[in-house]
Amino acid sequence: MKIIAFISDWGYDSYYVGAAKSVIYGISPKSVVIDITHGITPFNVKEASYIIERVFDDLPERTILLAVVDPGVGTKRKAIAMEIDDKCCVGPNNGIFTRLFNRDVISCYSIENPKYFYKNPPSETFHGRDIFAAAAAHIDNGVFIDKLGPKWLEITSLDYAKPTIENGMISTEVAYIDSFGNLETTITMDDLIQAKITENIFLINGKRVVRAKNYSESAENIILAHFDSSGYLEISSNCGKASEILKLSPGDRIILERK
Repeated sequence: MKIIAFISDWGYDSYYVGAAKSVIYGISPKSVVIDITHGITPFNVKEASYIIERVFDDLPERTILLAVVDPGVGTKRKAIAMEIDDKCCVGPNNGIFTRLFNRDVISCYSIENPKYFYKNPPSETFHGRDIFAAAAAHIDNGVFIDKLGPKWLEITSLDYAKPTIENGMISTEVAYIDSFGNLETTITMDDLIQAKITENIFLINGKRVVRAKNYSESAENIILAHFDSSGYLEISSNCGKASEILKLSPGDRIILERK
């Protein structure tokens, strides 16, 4: 059984998510919709891309990933449906799927066929309901994505700061901050090994950090680092907010080095 996995920046206080789901069930009553999150920082396409990367492998085969963080709604940016690995992704062509492009991108189509819109013409400001949710529902109902419109090759990709290693130091940026104030990065174990940062105590922006397996291994409000369930280094604090302690925001530069 396929599912539709839904992620957006619409929040939980408005009717938008409910309206989009109503369209899905109206087109495909047997659809199963799960909410990844609707708490993406408004307009933050890059944050959504990081979240999508982290959840993608947890989604079952043939999942339809419906992603709507779309500050360019109503402009000339394309609506797209993509086959990536064994799943289908539906959303705006604004880079939201960038962190998946190291996978097998099988095909991409521009969603232009009004037969598969919820409303024609669609709302200028609610493509999430009228185009994206409707397309996801039709795909779940058995429509092949090549029926949605022409093949599209100009897929938008975002720029990301990749970890760089020099003189035993790792330089990168804060990818995003989760609801607990944890600083999420794209630093891997291989990066630490290459930089020869092997001790359990090291420095981040000059501040002492303790490497731990979990949060409780450290006293409260002490900065710790561990590899999260996605395999990336997370900078945290037991019962505290690392982002506030270190005074860092998404996109800020961080430097790891030996103590």
